[in-house]
Amino acid sequence: GQLYQVDPSGKRPPQLMSMASEGGIWESFAYDIRNRYLPHFFVTEDHHKGCLRRFTPDVVDWSDPWQMLHGNGTTEYLMLFPNATNDGGTFQWTDNFEVAKENAFAYYQHTEGIDVFEGELFFVCKKIRQLFVLNLDNFTYYNRTTANGLFDGKPDQMQRIVGDTRDLIYFTEEGGVSAGVHARDHLGRFYSIFESPEYKSETTGLAFSPDGRFMYVAYQDVGVMYAIWRIDGLPFHATKLDVKYHDSA
Repeated sequence: GQLYQVDPSGKRPPQLMSMASEGGIWESFAYDIRNRYLPHFFVTEDHHKGCLRRFTPDVVDWSDPWQMLHGNGTTEYLMLFPNATNDGGTFQWTDNFEVAKENAFAYYQHTEGIDVFEGELFFVCKKIRQLFVLNLDNFTYYNRTTANGLFDGKPDQMQRIVGDTRDLIYFTEEGGVSAGVHARDHLGRFYSIFESPEYKSETTGLAFSPDGRFMYVAYQDVGVMYAIWRIDGLPFHATKLDVKYHDSA
């Protein structure tokens, strides 16, 4: 597989990105542009040795940001160093691809959904059912299980709706008894947003409208896509969601 940048307006043709031009089983993309002079772009790979990679472009031009993903730059790979209890640790970025692949194999196989928010990088590993949260500033991380509540499948794509302090991280689900969409809040609680007893295949392509009022998700094998909204008309990042949750303990 290849990784492309796609113009949502259709004015430019899709273009192969520099950071993954050798091909792979790419899953999700995220970025950290807090430092406008030193932006970073991230991509996950659904492979047992698929190390998370970070791309830093050589030329930063915000007048045409499209070009930053297609020129020269530095690609680095994530290395995790777990603590004794294996629920956190430290990390670093390396340019040694072979060493990084072995590190991914040991600690974070099959990375899928990814997001960056306020200096933290979130990604999920479906193989071990873990959510990793990396502090991009102090190079520490923690990880928590995603095997809670009705989240009986494997964590797949992830998307955060940026609202207030009650932000939710939404997950889609690969397989399970009733594949659907689930979420985690800032207190570590898991929510079951919806599930389908009819469709058993992977839910994927999770996205939201700009105002957060519509959720879009597809069931992959059957080729069905849904637009979902709250009956009260409020956005999904509103104060309360009328769904069940289960303690993460």
